[in-house]
Amino acid sequence: MPGALASLGVGKDAERLYRSVLRGAGRPLAEHGELLGWPIGRARAALTQLVAVQLVVDAAEGGLVADHPRTSLSRLIETETARLDQRRRELEDVRSAVSDFAADHQVGSASLSGAAAVDLVPPELVMTAVEEMLRSTTGVMRSFHLDVALGPATDSVIVRTALEQIAAGRELRSIYPLAVLDHPEQLAWVRDWAAAGERQRVVQRVPHEFVVFGDEVVLAHASWASTEGGVVLMRLPLLVRAFTAVFDDAWRSGLPVPDPSVEQDADTRLLALLAGGFKDEAIARYLGLSLRTVRRRVAHLTDELGVHTRFQLGVVAQRRGLLDRRLPGRQH
Repeated sequence: MPGALASLGVGKDAERLYRSVLRGAGRPLAEHGELLGWPIGRARAALTQLVAVQLVVDAAEGGLVADHPRTSLSRLIETETARLDQRRRELEDVRSAVSDFAADHQVGSASLSGAAAVDLVPPELVMTAVEEMLRSTTGVMRSFHLDVALGPATDSVIVRTALEQIAAGRELRSIYPLAVLDHPEQLAWVRDWAAAGERQRVVQRVPHEFVVFGDEVVLAHASWASTEGGVVLMRLPLLVRAFTAVFDDAWRSGLPVPDPSVEQDADTRLLALLAGGFKDEAIARYLGLSLRTVRRRVAHLTDELGVHTRFQLGVVAQRRGLLDRRLPGRQH
């Protein structure tokens, strides 16, 4: 059985010698050895351990002396506790890094196997997977947002990496639900990303939350139209093209986030929204008008253009070139 001081690096012989010194301070080493029945070599080996941890001092002519154990042992315990705390923190760092190494292994395995069509990404690896896709892919990034100001886009590492990509010239396109206009905090978040260089559109309804990285991979929530149920990584070219087509179709019909600092022709904006299939409620939200005002303006335009339905209004507006005056920021 190990001695009581084994955890402090003190062996059984050293502990016996320590007890002997505590009981008979001032005796020379040889005398302690005789009392313990040891040869001088064994006694010196035990003393070396005690001196190393500063439990005993060899005062030469003054013999071996030791401080009160409450003082010396408490000091050693505090030192060892601090060392263990540091070691615990180091091991926690290793534990945190396991996810990163696992993600690297996943990427490497996919490369060796020709890339799996669909991989389920564990929740603890989502942030790592997003960062890896940002760094390892090229081309336009297309992002559909169901939830705004939530998820990976709020992670500091992801944000920093995405901003680095944008600053380096990579294009990031994002589509948001029109409902962001009803929430000042979400709208401020969207405009901050616009200021960073993100190109943006709003649509009446976002079908699903996903990101297409170039023409290489899609990262999407596993449950359609929901952010619940985990995340999947899709590399199959057919799936990547399908998600890209869904995004690009929504991008073409979407509208830029309204900028209150830019003056726009009210009728042109209203006609563009009508032509895009937006309902009166959505138009009112986009233009910052009451539903009653929107309906009054629609009625005025139908009268002015001599038509009776929204469909006819769109046809006439198109024929007269009224929709060619694109909204500022509307680009393909």
